Amino acid sequence: MSTLDEESQQEELEVLRSIYDGDDRFKHCGGSTFTYTLGEPGEARTFLVEISWHESYPSEAPTINLDTFYNNHLTAETKAAIRTALLNEAMELIGTPMTYSLFEYAKEHLEDMISSTAASMTEEAEKESSASAPLQGVPKAAKKEALSKQAKRRMADRTDAKGELPRGWNWVDIIKHLSKTGNQS
Repeated sequence: MSTLDEESQQEELEVLRSIYDGDDRFKHCGGSTFTYTLGEPGEARTFLVEISWHESYPSEAPTINLDTFYNNHLTAETKAAIRTALLNEAMELIGTPMTYSLFEYAKEHLEDMISSTAASMTEEAEKESSASAPLQGVPKAAKKEALSKQAKRRMADRTDAKGELPRGWNWVDIIKHLSKTGNQS
């Protein structure tokens, strides 16, 4: 590792920490590995980019990794397309600190990079819905409400042997009602 590359890495590390201070999407994973989450979490159009610096970075392009658990919803073709686009951008920036530039490039081109994923995901969803279509005509059994032991005891105390409530269970005691409301006239 040349001293120029080492100084450049230290300087870029400080800059990245100051730029992304308080940004939950950016993580410094220790050493020379950084991750950034693009898109809205929980949506299909999101992915995580992991950039690792070599000893000779920024004289050489960094390693770009998309093989993380967070990216399981992406197809292999989409991951390859994203990686290729980011590596092409990195080749143009060789010799300069480029981690921030690569994250920003990915943010700006998120829709272009992920568009193939959306198309493939809709095709998969259509296949799944057509496969489950014959089952749609069969009604599902309604789930019974799960009762606790105490709730079952209270229910048994209120009902008779047939499971019905006794006659008049919801009647209002007229004398008690009139004593509370008072004489209206």
